[in-house]
This record gives sequence, structure tokens and C-alpha cells, in this order.
Amino acid sequence: MKKYLLALLFPFLLPAAVLADSLPDGFQGLPWGAAVTALPNAKKIAETSQYQCYRTGDGNGSVAETAVSNMRWCFSGDRFYFAQMEFNGQQAQQALLADAKAKWGEPKLAQRFTEAFVWGGPEDGVYVELEYSKIDSHGTLAFVYLPIYSETQAAAKRERGKPRMGSGF
Repeated sequence: MKKYLLALLFPFLLPAAVLADSLPDGFQGLPWGAAVTALPNAKKIAETSQYQCYRTGDGNGSVAETAVSNMRWCFSGDRFYFAQMEFNGQQAQQALLADAKAKWGEPKLAQRFTEAFVWGGPEDGVYVELEYSKIDSHGTLAFVYLPIYSETQAAAKRERGKPRMGSGF
């Protein structure tokens, strides 16, 4: 999972004009909070003390009839809270953006080095981000279930605050 995405994620969680009822209640049939056993043929690909990420098959698939790769489902405490995948090309970005707008309305536009469109926020419990770089024609689509994400961030903060051997005074 791209650590920079998680570090950049929270500043953009501002109040949204999107209705919570319209935001996704999971990803590709896996509801937020589901156990990893609900993900068929899950293979662990990454793990930290706060989360574990899995892939099914070769990680390729489709969203809104658009080819995506490196699909991963992440769990915290055996609860599903994050899905992310990658795509290539402006045509793919435009198809994903059109599908997202049709489902969730007009996005907020995050200001970054890349184009980033976001839906949802803390009051919705779900955050969706479609990010695309015109420089390398590569992008990511991420879905985050915020109640569990907030728990992982609090746990990481507590862990960073623990004294470590050899850490000085």
C-alpha cells in the first residue's frame, strides 16, 4: 500500500456535499468490516502492526468496465476497510471519473501535483479518491472505510509514542 496516500489522505477529508447513502458500502461485494475469510482465495501481500493487505488471483480486474491492476483489499483487526487499485491511461481515468460522478455526484477536487477527485468524508464514513497523473498516465482508485481507518491511525500514533531501546534520552 502506498504510504504516501495514507499520509496525504486525512487532510482532504473535509465536509462533502455528497449524501452518505450514495457512497459505497464496501468494494466489489465485500462490505466494510467484513472478515478476511469473506475474500475468496485471499493471499497476503503486505502486513504492518496496524493492517494486512490481500490480493485475489493476479490482482487484475475491472471497475466500471475499466481494466485495473494491483487490486488489494486491506484489513485491520480482521475487518475490511480499504481497497486500492491502479489503472493506466487518460481514457481509463475518464471512464472511472464518469462512473464515479454518476454514482456519487460531483467530487471535491483535491489540489496536488496530480489530478485527484474525492467523494465523502468523516460525516459519510467513507472516502473515495480517484487520482491521475498526466505526466505518466498512471492513476489509483482508493476506497476507505473511515471508522476503521481512524482506529489504525490512532494505533500507529500510540505505537510511535512508545519508548524504544536505544532511542536516546
